[in-house]
Amino acid sequence: MATQEERIAYYTTLCEQLYNPKSSGERDQVQKMLEYSFPTFSGETGSGIASQSQQQPPPPGMENSPTFAIVTPTDTASALRILLEGSPNPLVQTFCLSRLKQLILAQFSIFERETKLQLRTFLLEYCFMHPDLEPFVISQIAGVIASLTRFGWADMEEYRNIHKDIQQFLQASMDHRIVGLQMLAILIQDIQTSGTNTPVRSAQYRKAAAAFRDTQLFNIFETSFETLSGLLQRNIPFDKPGQEDRLKDAVITVLLKCLSYDFAGTNLDDAGEDFGVVQIPSSWRPMFEDENFVPTLFNAYRELQPPLSSKVMECLVQVASVRKALFSGDAERSKFVLNMMQGVRDIIFTGQGMNDTNNYNEFCRLLYRFRATAPLNEMAEKPGYVDWISLIADFSLKAVQSWKWAPETTHYLLGFWSRIIQSMTHYQQLNDSIVQKIKSITIELTRTYITTNIESVPTRMEEMLDDPLENEESLIESLVMLGHIARCKYEQSSAALVAIFDPIALQYQELITQAASGMTGGDSFKEALEVIETKFAWLVYIIAAFIGTRPAFLSSEELDSVDGQLTTKVLQLMDVNQALQNQHGSAFLNQKLDMAFVYFFMQFRKSYIGETNGKSVYTKLAELFGISDQILMIDVIMRKIVNNLQCWGHNEVVIRRTLELFNELATGYSAVKNLRKIETTRLVLQNHMSPEFAFFESSKHQQNRMLYYQVLCKVLFSEDNNEREFHAFMKPFESRLQQIEMLDSVEQFRQEPVRRALQDIFRDLRGFIQPIQTRRHYLMFFDWFYPDYMPILLRALEAWSPDPAANTLLKFFADFVFNRSQRLNFPISSPNSILVFRDTSRVISTFGRHISERQVTNESEKYPYKYKGISICFNILSRCLGGRYINFGVFWLYQDKAIDEAFHMMFQLMLSIPLDDLMGFPKLARAFITLLDDFAQEQLTALPTLEPNTFLYLMQACELAVESTDSFILSHACATINNICTFVAQETEKNEIHKSLNGSNNEDSTSNDQQRRRSSSSKQAPATHWLMTYLTQFPNILPSLLVTILNLVLFDDTQDQWTLSRPLYVLMLLQKQYAVEYTSQVINQQLPERREFVTKALNTMTEGVDWTLTIKDRERFSQNVSAFRRELTMNNIVLIPVSLEQSITRTSDGIGNSTTTTTGNTLM
Repeated sequence: MATQEERIAYYTTLCEQLYNPKSSGERDQVQKMLEYSFPTFSGETGSGIASQSQQQPPPPGMENSPTFAIVTPTDTASALRILLEGSPNPLVQTFCLSRLKQLILAQFSIFERETKLQLRTFLLEYCFMHPDLEPFVISQIAGVIASLTRFGWADMEEYRNIHKDIQQFLQASMDHRIVGLQMLAILIQDIQTSGTNTPVRSAQYRKAAAAFRDTQLFNIFETSFETLSGLLQRNIPFDKPGQEDRLKDAVITVLLKCLSYDFAGTNLDDAGEDFGVVQIPSSWRPMFEDENFVPTLFNAYRELQPPLSSKVMECLVQVASVRKALFSGDAERSKFVLNMMQGVRDIIFTGQGMNDTNNYNEFCRLLYRFRATAPLNEMAEKPGYVDWISLIADFSLKAVQSWKWAPETTHYLLGFWSRIIQSMTHYQQLNDSIVQKIKSITIELTRTYITTNIESVPTRMEEMLDDPLENEESLIESLVMLGHIARCKYEQSSAALVAIFDPIALQYQELITQAASGMTGGDSFKEALEVIETKFAWLVYIIAAFIGTRPAFLSSEELDSVDGQLTTKVLQLMDVNQALQNQHGSAFLNQKLDMAFVYFFMQFRKSYIGETNGKSVYTKLAELFGISDQILMIDVIMRKIVNNLQCWGHNEVVIRRTLELFNELATGYSAVKNLRKIETTRLVLQNHMSPEFAFFESSKHQQNRMLYYQVLCKVLFSEDNNEREFHAFMKPFESRLQQIEMLDSVEQFRQEPVRRALQDIFRDLRGFIQPIQTRRHYLMFFDWFYPDYMPILLRALEAWSPDPAANTLLKFFADFVFNRSQRLNFPISSPNSILVFRDTSRVISTFGRHISERQVTNESEKYPYKYKGISICFNILSRCLGGRYINFGVFWLYQDKAIDEAFHMMFQLMLSIPLDDLMGFPKLARAFITLLDDFAQEQLTALPTLEPNTFLYLMQACELAVESTDSFILSHACATINNICTFVAQETEKNEIHKSLNGSNNEDSTSNDQQRRRSSSSKQAPATHWLMTYLTQFPNILPSLLVTILNLVLFDDTQDQWTLSRPLYVLMLLQKQYAVEYTSQVINQQLPERREFVTKALNTMTEGVDWTLTIKDRERFSQNVSAFRRELTMNNIVLIPVSLEQSITRTSDGIGNSTTTTTGNTLM
C-alpha cells in the first residue's frame, strides 16, 4: 500500500506535467488522470476512481499508481486538503484549489455542516500559515472562500463575518496584513452577482451578495480607508523592503473594489458604465459626510505614483458619482461638492500627475461623472464657481489641443460641457454672469475643437496617424456632443465655424484655378487637394452635427436662418467639388468628403424635411440657389445621390451610405410622397438601369443593387394608381429577359455573359419584390412575371445547376413564393397556387438532380458549392408549405405527380447530407429543421408511405437538432417531434377506442346470428398508418428521443425548458413505463444523500397531470418542468447523468436499432 509521501510525490509530478506539458496530448492525458483521481461526482466520468466498483477502468498510465481512497465528495475534499498541505509546489496548490472550487460548485449542498466549517477554516489557516504564497495562489484561495460564502451564507452563520475572519490577518505581521487585504479584494469581486463566475440561475447568490453588502462591505471599506490614512500619515512601520508598495497597492485595490461594488444589483455593463449613478447605501453616509474623506483621497492621488495614482483617481470617479440622496442634508452635500471642486481645482493648478496618460484619462472621466451627478444649479451656487469653471475651460481647451498625446480624453470633456449646456435649459434662475461665462466658453471650445482638428489634418497624413474620419460611428458620437455645445451660443459658434470655413474655401478655389490654368499639377496638386478636401470633410461633418442637433421644441427663425447659411456653405462647396469632378473625372474623388456630404444630408433630412416650422432655413437657400421648400431641397439631395451612383462604382462603402440616404428619404408616408414628386426621382425610375450608374458594372455591389431596387420599389408603389408606371418600370427587365428568351439551347445559356446577365436580373428582381407588403402590388408583379418568364428561370437552372450561379436564381424564387404579409393569397377560383407549386416542383427537381451528382470532399467548399443551394431549396419548400396559400389536397386527390416529385427530391437532398455535416453548417441546419417542422405539421402524415431509411434519418436529425445550442434549431426540432408524437398518440387513442367498441359489441351478442349481424354492421378497423408500423418495427425510436430530451431537462442548464417540455410530455405519455424505469435509474445514479430530494423533485413534474392531449395538461406539465428546474437551482443540485452503458434502451446505435430490452418496472 502506497504511503502518503509517495502519493504526494506522484501527484506533484502529474501537476508539473499538467502545467508544463511537452505536448497537448500529454496535457490532456494528465488532466484525465488527475480528474479521475480527484472526482467531483458531477458528470458521467465525474465519479472517477470512486466508480471502480462499477468496473470503470482508470485512464491509461494509472495502473498500480498510488491513489487516495475516495468514495464520496467529502473524501475528494480531504484528499485535496492532504495534497495541499503536503506540497509547497505552486503548481500543486493551483490544481488543488481549482479542483476544490469545482467540487464546491458541484457538491456543496451534500457536505455535512462540520465539513463545511472545517473546509473554510482550513483555507483561512493555510493562508495564515503561509503568508509568502504566490499572489495567484492567494487569489485562488480567496476565490474558493468566496464560493463557500455565497453557497453557505443563508445556512452557515459562521460564514457571515468575513471582516472578523480577515481581521486576524490585519492584526498580525505586515505580510499577513498584505495577504489579508489581497484576499479581501478577491472576495469582494467574486461574491457580488455581477461577477462572470457567478451562476446567473440562483437568486440565493444575489441575496448573499446583498447581505454581504449590508453587513460586511462598509466595515471592510472603513478598515481599508483607515489603513490608507495611516499610510499617508506615515505611521505604519515596515520591516522588509517592498512591503510599503505592496500594502499601498493592496489597500487601494480593496477601496476600488468596494466603491465599484454592484450596490443596486443591476449589473451595469461596461458600455453603460459612464452613465450610472453609484448607489452607495445610506449606512455609508457618515464616511462620505466626513470632512476629511474626499481630501484624503485627493491627497492619496498626490502622494502615490502611477499606476497607483490612476487607481486612486478611479476611486474618485466612483465617489463623484454618488447619489444626492446619500447625504443627510443640503449642507453636507454642499461640503462634499465643494471638496470635489477644490480637489479638481488643485489638480488643474498644480498639474499633479497629468504627465501620465492613465491619470489624465481618469481625471477627464472624473469631470464627466461629477457633472453627470451634480446638477448645474448645485455647482453654480458655490463660491468661486466662475473661477472654477474657467479653470475647467482652460484645461479642456488644452486637452483638445493635445489630441496627439491623449486622443481619448476629448470624448469625456465634450460630454462634460454638453451636459452643462443641456442643463441650462432646465435652470432658468442661474446668475447672469455664470450664464454669460458658460456661453463664452462654449464659443471658444467650439472654435478650438474645430481649429485643432482642421490643423491636425496634415500631421495625421504625414505621420500616418489614426484618422477619426475613418471611424464614422465614433466620430459622430463626439460631434453630436459638440453640436449640443454649439447650440448654447449658436450664432457665434456658427460664425466661428464660418470664419474657419471661408479661408479654406478660398484656398480651394485658388488651387482649382491654378490647376485649370496649368500653374500647378501632378502629385503636389493631388496632395494639396487631398489636404484641403479632408479639412472640408471635417467641416461638413461638424456642420451636419450642428444642424442635426436642432431641438425642434426650442427652435427659432433666427437659428433656422443660421442653419440655412451653413447649408449654403455646404452646397457651394459641393458645387465647386462637382465642377472639379466634371472637369477631371474620377481622378480627384475624395471618399471622406463625399461621405461627409451624405451624412450632412441625412442630418438635414432629420431636422428639416417633414418639419412644418423650419421654413426660415430656406431663406438664404432661396437667395443663392432658388431652393425655397422641402421638395426643391430633396431634389438637390437626389441629384447628389445620382451623382454618387454614377461616380463611385468602385467604392462599396460610399455606394452603401448613399443608398441608405436614399432609403431614409423614402421612409415615411409624407416623405416618400414628396420624393415621388421630384423630377430627378422620376428620371431614376424611368432610367433605373442606365449605364451611367457605374456601380452596376462591379460584382462587389451585389447587396447594394438589392438595396437600390428595394428603395425604388417603395418609391414606385407609393402612388395608388401606378399600374402604367409599373409596366414602364419593368420595360428594361423585359428587354433583357426577352434577349435571354431568344436563346434556344442549354449551351447558349451556359455562356459567361448570359450567366452574369441572369444573376444581375434575378438579384435585382429579388431586391424589388422583398419590400412589397400589399397583395395588390405583389399580384401586379406576379402577373407580370408569371407564367411568361418562368421558363427562363427553369432553363437557366437546367443550364447552370449545380454551379453557385444557380443560387441567385433559387434565392429569387424563394422570395417569389414567400407569402410575406399574406401577399400571395390568390382569389378562390384562381389556379395560380397550384401552378406555382408545379413549377416549384420543377425548380427543386431540376436543381436537386444536378446537385445530387456533385461530390465535394473539401470541407471549405462543401457549403458554397453544395449545401448552400440545398439550403435554399429547403427554404423554398418551407415557404410553400408554411405559406398556407397552396391546397396540397388537390395534388393528392388528383394524383398529380408534382407533389411526389417535389417530396421525393426533398428526401433525396436530405439523405445526401451526412448528419455530421447537417449540424456542422448552421444555415443548412436552420433551413433543414424549418422545412421539417412545416412538413411535419400536415404533409408528413399525409404521405401514403415513406422509405424506412428516410424515416430513420429524419428521426436521427430531430434528435441531433434537439441537442443544438441554437435556440432556433432546438425550438423547431421540438415542434417537429411534438407534431409527430401527437399524431401517434391520437392514432393510438383511436385504435384503443375502436378495440373497446368492438369488444363491447362482442360481449353483448347472444347468438351466432346476432354476432354475425353486428360484426358486419360494425365499422371496419382502419388501416394501420405507416408511421405506426415503423414505430413498432423500430421500438427504440421513441425511448431514444425521450432520453435525449429528458436528459436536457434534467442535466443541462438550458433556458428552453418550456420548448423542451412540449415534446417531452407526449413522449412520456407514449412511453410511461420506460419513463419510470429511466427516472429510477437517474435516482439510483445520484449520491445516496441526494436520492430522496431528487425523487421528490422528479415527482413534481407529474403532479396534477391527467396524461391527456388537452392544452390544460400540456400547460400544467410545462409549469411543473419549470418548477422542477427552479427547485434544483435553488438548492444548488447538479444531477449526475446516467452513463450510456447503463441506459435501458438507448444503445450505442441510438435511433435505428430495432431491438430493445426493458426491465418491466412501473411508472406514473
